[in-house]
Amino acid sequence: MKDRLERFVRDNREAFDDYEPSNDLWKKIETETAKKLPKSKRLNGKIVSLGGPKFAWRIAASIAIVLTISYLAFNYGKSLAQNPDIVALSPTYAKELTQFTSLVEQKRGELKFLEQEDPMLYHDFNTDLKGLDHDYQKLKAELPKNPNQEELLKAMMQNLSMQIELLNQQLQIIQKIKASKNEKINTVI
Repeated sequence: MKDRLERFVRDNREAFDDYEPSNDLWKKIETETAKKLPKSKRLNGKIVSLGGPKFAWRIAASIAIVLTISYLAFNYGKSLAQNPDIVALSPTYAKELTQFTSLVEQKRGELKFLEQEDPMLYHDFNTDLKGLDHDYQKLKAELPKNPNQEELLKAMMQNLSMQIELLNQQLQIIQKIKASKNEKINTVI
């Protein structure tokens, strides 16, 4: 079907070139479109569309996406810049360590609100985390001097995964405590 159309156009090309649209055609197209376009105005004889609410939402969504991507790229680059030794040793491990450390920081941020609600529990949780973080910092300091750096990087990743696991458990405990408090409140009412 497409070949036949192409052959027809090729064979009749000169006939197509002879016919030109009339000058009134553009005026007709312009007036018909002006009738159908919502919220449009004429500016110096040309139709200008003002967009509308959907257009505004599209712009807002585009801005939000650009800002989010910029923020994530900035934080990722900042995290990699904090570990130049690891990047030099193994870019793969550096990427994984960066992801793990950002996840640990995110979970710690979730846990931070507990500091004001229940300072004693937060102190207990934070003490456990400080021990693991102290071990991680020792491993990180030992990395440039150690001849078996790949094993040390694996140990660092294992430490970070233990921190994530501990933080997940602590967050689950907090959720259970909140659920039991809500249950007690609901039974009293």
